Amino acid sequence: MNSPRDLSEIVEFDQSGKRIRSTKYSASYNRRTRKNKWIEKVNLYEYDSYDRLIRIVDSVGTDSIVFQYGINGKLISSRKNLGNFVYVSEYSYLPYISTTVRKKDSIIVYENTKEYDMDFYVSKSYGFSLKPKLKKVTDTINGIPNTLAYKDYDNLQKFENYKIIKNSFDSNGRLIESDISSVFMNDRVVERTLYYNYYKDGLFNSIRGYVSRYFKYEFWN
Repeated sequence: MNSPRDLSEIVEFDQSGKRIRSTKYSASYNRRTRKNKWIEKVNLYEYDSYDRLIRIVDSVGTDSIVFQYGINGKLISSRKNLGNFVYVSEYSYLPYISTTVRKKDSIIVYENTKEYDMDFYVSKSYGFSLKPKLKKVTDTINGIPNTLAYKDYDNLQKFENYKIIKNSFDSNGRLIESDISSVFMNDRVVERTLYYNYYKDGLFNSIRGYVSRYFKYEFWN
């Protein structure tokens, strides 16, 4: 992230190309934190006899994702446990669309739907989230007014999000540019463009734009 030397994640694959392990590192914000990064999470990937991903478990046991498939072998749902929250995603095809909801107890506090180009690249996403309202209270200490801000978790506010992504591809079907227009927190508009670069063998080299990402590969001898 941000620099080819700024390690963000290491992903390991077996010789058939299946992801078997990923190691995520802490975020970095400056030179000091970049030099003192630590391992934040290790994910382990499990597959069934048909080589379908059925489970992702982190090394400390606080997070897990379970996948379910239909009779045609395609992914139909996934369920992720993260602390007190449960994320449930459902998938449909022709066209390929995914919808994820996050529940806290029985309340849906987040919902997001994604539509895809070429059954892989996100072209549109939309949904909402419920967040506690930010409130202020003012009291007086030794005759001096003092204002404190706090989040009222008993009073939730709905924020809608919408994103349109115009993807461009080269003659080989590789993604080369994404023009993104998004609205979040109801009225905050952001427009940006991502540019995708490749090595000569077709593997990702970098994604440049909002937050640059760089890729490096190591292979079995």
